[in-house]
Amino acid sequence: MNIEFLMRVVPAVFTSVIICFISIPVIIKIAELKKLMDEPDKKRKIHKEVVPTLGGIGIFAAFMISFSIWGSAASLESYPFFVAGLFILLLVGIRDDILTISPNKKLLIQLLAAAEIVIGGGVVLTDFGGILGIYQVPWYLGAGITILAFVSLINAINLIDGIDGLAGGIGIVVSSILGIWFWYTGFVALSVLAFSLSGALIGFLIYNVHPAKIFMGDTGSMAVGFILAYLVIQFLVANSTVVSSGWYIENAHIFAISLLIIPIVDTLRVFTLRVASGKSPFVADRNHTHHQLLDVGMSPEVASFSLWMGNFALIAAGFFLNGIDANILLFLILLGGFGILPLTKFLFASYLKYNRKLAYYSYLRSQAGSQSDYESLKEEMKKLIFLNKSKKENIQDKVGEAESS
Repeated sequence: MNIEFLMRVVPAVFTSVIICFISIPVIIKIAELKKLMDEPDKKRKIHKEVVPTLGGIGIFAAFMISFSIWGSAASLESYPFFVAGLFILLLVGIRDDILTISPNKKLLIQLLAAAEIVIGGGVVLTDFGGILGIYQVPWYLGAGITILAFVSLINAINLIDGIDGLAGGIGIVVSSILGIWFWYTGFVALSVLAFSLSGALIGFLIYNVHPAKIFMGDTGSMAVGFILAYLVIQFLVANSTVVSSGWYIENAHIFAISLLIIPIVDTLRVFTLRVASGKSPFVADRNHTHHQLLDVGMSPEVASFSLWMGNFALIAAGFFLNGIDANILLFLILLGGFGILPLTKFLFASYLKYNRKLAYYSYLRSQAGSQSDYESLKEEMKKLIFLNKSKKENIQDKVGEAESS
């Protein structure tokens, strides 16, 4: 850290936090007056009351104002195209949050925004670092793949925005890590850009933790997805120019995947399940990773925090293992990504089992007059576990009473 960091990055974060924090209550008030609310349902949505949407407007405003003050847009050749693409998605998101747009139309506009920054702004990947044996590709093929990457990440962030705090939290983790990397490698403008997003999401998350007072909506999720995609692709381009630096990442493409592994794996998983069941991949359902965690009894805040930590752990793995073979590392990161759901469910089930045991022994103690009585009762109750179903249910009822008392 140096004085320039304190004079540019810290104020950028502070500015975007404050602007978003101040603007969100105004947006909530307007949304309530105009009845721009997200209605609960009994299928996918977890909220039980109407909640204002359009929180993405506050994120966008905070991000843009902060960067315009503390960033240096002139040093980013692609910045005008970046802003144009972001503005397109913002307008589409607002319309979708208010009136709803068909998935096909939305996809078409996302492709337009992505093509605009890739072709117009020259943000193109042509080197794929040896993943699956692929190194350099022609410009036109690289442009097509980069457009696909933009659209995929926009939708990946949109798809995980299903429980309070999840998309915003992952956005903070990813943008902060990239902001640090950009700073130490000398890409100051991109660092300020990344930290401006971090600050905006922190300001938003204050109102979005469970129970959420506002949702970012498609307005926010598509904008955040677009910004993160831009930052990740700029990271890959920038990394190839700092080979002699101590911050050079050998398997940068795998590290980039690890940055957004939870959204990527969730998208792959739900799309595969939908297609396999004969449905359109764009038809919403409750097969998302976060829905699966809620269904086993997790609270929204615990589910979000678990996925933040899982994402962060795999980012760390992608960074510290970046010297091994690219394809082996890719396999390990994907294995970890797909393993997050069963591992988290297993750990949560173990936690519940442990808590039930505590409640069970607490109940026994409350019934026993002495330690010897307690030990005797414990042994008797253990024996009953292996008896018939009705006796088991009787024990479980008693444990449930102990838990609620």
